[in-house]
Amino acid sequence: MVELFTRTVDVLTADLTTVEIDEGLLSVAELGRALQCAISPDLRPYLAAQTWLRHRLSEYLDCPADEIELRSEESGQVHVVNPETELAFALSYADGIVALAVGFRVPVGVAVEAVDGIEVDTEQVRSVLNRPEADAVFSSPDLRKEFLRLWSRKQALACALGADPGDRNVLGLSPVTLDGWKITDINLAEEIGAAVAVPEGCSLQVALVDLDEKRTSRFAVAV
Repeated sequence: MVELFTRTVDVLTADLTTVEIDEGLLSVAELGRALQCAISPDLRPYLAAQTWLRHRLSEYLDCPADEIELRSEESGQVHVVNPETELAFALSYADGIVALAVGFRVPVGVAVEAVDGIEVDTEQVRSVLNRPEADAVFSSPDLRKEFLRLWSRKQALACALGADPGDRNVLGLSPVTLDGWKITDINLAEEIGAAVAVPEGCSLQVALVDLDEKRTSRFAVAV
């Protein structure tokens, strides 16, 4: 069993292409969602992410992976309903990389966004970012990476809040302090934007997977 203390958040990452899928771990509702994208390239990443999630949660909950029950809220947040626990988590994946934030008695949010295939134009940027953020994107030498850096921060905060972050400004050096939250960039890969949002005063224990070297590095981040 993995011990996790209050005000400490673990961030775990993995290469989804290496995960062996076990559909028996998924709920009827989750399998239904999988069937909706049965001919989509999103199917395998979805099944792999859900399988990997159950195995990681089982390590924290000291519970067999096939006995864990999850409930999705209208906000998009997902909670463990069996076994009874005060563990909170957030999951996000893109381009074969998955990230899981796990906290005890603290809300958490995480977002992983892929640069590949993203086209950045004025209308798109101004529709999801506020004016200072959009100006920062258009003044950047790499519009796509800057856009996803800011967008992943906003998505991580939205995940933690269970609501649209609105016009909250996520500009600044990482970690960004915002309304009692800390938003920290996570460097997963060259073409990936990722961030985690936790309440101010928490500490992060980050386990990053080097996808080229197939190794994991761990470090602590005081936020």
